[in-house]
Amino acid sequence: YFIIHKLGAWETDLSLIRNFFSRGEFSQLPLVSEKSDQSWLLNEAGLALLNTGQPKEAEEHILTAVLRAIAAKDWINASGGYQNLADLQFRTGEIKKALESAKRALKLGEKGRFYESIIDSEAYRAQIHHLLGASKEAGKRFKEADEAERKAFGHRLSRLSGLFYAGFLISIKRIEEVLELTGQNLEVSKRNNWVTIILGCHRCLAAIERIKENHKRAGVHLEKALELARKVGMPELEIEALLEYGRLYLEKGEYKDAINAGNEVLKICQRTGFLLYEPDAEVILARAYLARKDSNQAKTFANSAHLKAKKMGYKLAENDASKVLKEIRSKMK
Repeated sequence: YFIIHKLGAWETDLSLIRNFFSRGEFSQLPLVSEKSDQSWLLNEAGLALLNTGQPKEAEEHILTAVLRAIAAKDWINASGGYQNLADLQFRTGEIKKALESAKRALKLGEKGRFYESIIDSEAYRAQIHHLLGASKEAGKRFKEADEAERKAFGHRLSRLSGLFYAGFLISIKRIEEVLELTGQNLEVSKRNNWVTIILGCHRCLAAIERIKENHKRAGVHLEKALELARKVGMPELEIEALLEYGRLYLEKGEYKDAINAGNEVLKICQRTGFLLYEPDAEVILARAYLARKDSNQAKTFANSAHLKAKKMGYKLAENDASKVLKEIRSKMK
């Protein structure tokens, strides 16, 4: 718990988990007798692989752990496993599959009557609806999760669920509410020393400051977010910080830096398989090249972003790419 939640040290966790497998190979079952312990270790191995940028290797272990937990009627760990599977699936671009996993996570959380699992599963469903462009459904489910968190724990939606909700609120420009939500999440996270959530809060605060055109403050928050993301070694967190850097550079007119940030994201996506973020990076690249009056490069990236987003059902990025393509067409007339 300390290594993961307090330090965010997933590489260390992965090394420790290997000790429970024959020759450190995850193709074998863990060397423990209790089935519940086997299930937990398989899920932990999968989660560590996912968070170190190895989703392909992670999926089988997470799914095996889920099936074993269900067989043992361990509803809480089964629900958590499906949340992990949903996370893996939407980050690798399998958004519709992720929605099904989130639904199963919620059903099992309700079966186990575990509040935190129910709330987080509902937030995963909301996040995936958000990615699919179903804003009304996403807003409804986020609100339900937020109210449940207040009732159960006395504060607003926190942890990763709070970051998901903040991202949704930022997208619909409910800035004051994001500030309240993220402020509480940051306070809870600092109290518990949840490093990965702390850096996520800084990324959200950076987005708020960017929207408010406080570019210097946005840069301060992003510097903290990117530094922590690289320190804990979680590629998806580095990607999210770099994407926000790219958006900030665009608004500041620093197009070369925006291009560098976009290209860095694409490299990480190719290395890890976190394909969800490719269209976002390509939209940044398209906007940067358009601003530099290179319409051909801009069109290439915008078309690519549109095709990739449409294929995975990522409606938010598809809409962003469509807007850029429209701008390009108007400038090329």
